[in-house]
Amino acid sequence: MKFEQLAAAVIHDVKNQLQSLMDEEQLALEQLPEQYRSIIEPILQRTSRLKNDALQLVILFRLGQNRPFPMDDAWPRDTANDIIEAAAIQFPSVKLVNDIDEDCQGFYNENLIHLALMTLITNSAQAGATSITLKAEEIDQGSGRLCIQVIDNGPGFSSTMLETQGESADENSSHDDGTGLGLYFVKLIVEHHKALTQGASVVLTNNAKKGACVTLNLA
Repeated sequence: MKFEQLAAAVIHDVKNQLQSLMDEEQLALEQLPEQYRSIIEPILQRTSRLKNDALQLVILFRLGQNRPFPMDDAWPRDTANDIIEAAAIQFPSVKLVNDIDEDCQGFYNENLIHLALMTLITNSAQAGATSITLKAEEIDQGSGRLCIQVIDNGPGFSSTMLETQGESADENSSHDDGTGLGLYFVKLIVEHHKALTQGASVVLTNNAKKGACVTLNLA
């Protein structure tokens, strides 16, 4: 077995073990008296973040090896519900809103988009946002072309990020601190969807009053 294959297998096993650990921690949290839950909650949040990091490594490896991710019909509102449920564990104090119509439909790899949106929510929460809204809109109904937005009430993007649209992974993060690797990872995921839709892109903007908006154009 090649080193790359061995490393991928180990990372995949770590991800699965972290998921099992999360399940056990969640069970313990549900059974503990209220006054002791604050002890377990931070551990569960850290484990959830580690699991997402391990999943990122798995995805990065597969993208680096040009391995295909199957696309299929998907319903963004359901995808957003799953993401919000997972994100609520890591960021219980952040208000997460699913503002996507039930009839909205897209054509994408749900695992990839789930991870991309989770990454953007993490960026927003770490930048100080207290409210994050997920929106989506079909472009040419029935075509599978889709626009998804993550909108927050945080500090917004720096002028440099807006000018460069975060083209370099070495720039500041999608907000005002961090490495920027989260946004770079999201761009890799969206780039993967270009195989079917040549207009796929990631667009950074600031809201009129306060906060940032990241738009994923899967079209």
